[in-house]
Amino acid sequence: MRIIVFEDYAARGFEPLALTRGVFDLRLGLFTLAERVKHFMQVEQVDFLARSHIAEHIRLSKRARANEPEAIDDETVFVNGLLVFNSELRSIAQKIRPETVVAREGRIVLARFSEARAREVAALLTDAPGVEASRRVLEKAFEKTEYGGDALLASPWEIVERNALQIIEDYETMPRLRLRIPPEATLIGRRRNVYVGRDTEIDPYVTLDTVNGPIYVGEGCEIRAGSFIEGPAYIGPGTVIHPSSVIRGGSNIGPACRIGGEVEATVIHGYVDKQHAGFLGHAYVGEWVELGPLFANSGSRIGTGAPGFGGIISDHVKASAGTIIHHGGSIGVASRVDGHVWENVPSFVFYAKTSGQPVCEISVEEALKSARRAASLREAEFTPADEQLLRSVFELTRGERGMLEPCGVLFD
Repeated sequence: MRIIVFEDYAARGFEPLALTRGVFDLRLGLFTLAERVKHFMQVEQVDFLARSHIAEHIRLSKRARANEPEAIDDETVFVNGLLVFNSELRSIAQKIRPETVVAREGRIVLARFSEARAREVAALLTDAPGVEASRRVLEKAFEKTEYGGDALLASPWEIVERNALQIIEDYETMPRLRLRIPPEATLIGRRRNVYVGRDTEIDPYVTLDTVNGPIYVGEGCEIRAGSFIEGPAYIGPGTVIHPSSVIRGGSNIGPACRIGGEVEATVIHGYVDKQHAGFLGHAYVGEWVELGPLFANSGSRIGTGAPGFGGIISDHVKASAGTIIHHGGSIGVASRVDGHVWENVPSFVFYAKTSGQPVCEISVEEALKSARRAASLREAEFTPADEQLLRSVFELTRGERGMLEPCGVLFD
């Protein structure tokens, strides 16, 4: 039996964050959404149906099939890429018969089809299709079931909102984890709610607070003196938490990040550089982002103090020292921002209205130069597939920028 994770029309609502990845590669809890499917279905590999501009990158980076309906040679289970997969959904996927669709308000949640019909369905579900394609898939089913759960995501804010509870739930489903808490660290709460991976260094005077949830620290991390980490929190492998940092509950920090200042209830993908004082809260941050000293965003509803959406910061964004984002909107792919930001920022632009500069377009060659430099500084590889993906996103987002003048040469 094959398992195919697909994007539906809701994927486009996760852009610009999802311009450079499938929505199934968004993080929630201890896993990405695709990893959750593999974890609960107990399989090593799944295939994908995605927007056409990311399909080749998926094939090369994951060594998996993407947008290849003709390759289906067995009965197939289709899983929506925005589904927060769990043991209940595994049970549903295993029990439904072939030619069955599980849907919620017209969106396909799960489906199971025999080989021949699976190829037809896969062709319909390629390139994050709209409502009409979903209707045609439903017509091919002999049996239809309405899904009554709440595990199908519809907006990026839901990920940020659900992340803390998901870390707790995921931690409880993991095998009994070995504890490696050095005696110099201060532990507040239950010892069993802390996992520290191999080769991780935790300095004296670090405080780990598990009163409200577990703390998972991956392998090869560095947690420097004076830092405070509050659960529920996830810190990915190879990440450095700089001295006197504050990581508050609900934070999910991906691999190989450099984090300082205060982070609260934020999901951060890999290779993010936020080394200095400042605040980042209730936001979703992509890969290869650089946030300068005293960067801050608004992570609460103005005038209430209640948590609000702190916004989306897409891949390869750079924010200058002292930048403040005042809204819960988005910063597009490879853009650079400076000063006060009150509005959504398109991809591939330089935005510095506070200093009176006009918004201008960053060339794709300038963006690629910056991306290669960032990768080389981390001794990481910027592949030809990565380059082609950025070029594709530049073309896809050209309409956002309208008739903006080119910026010329910018300095990193």
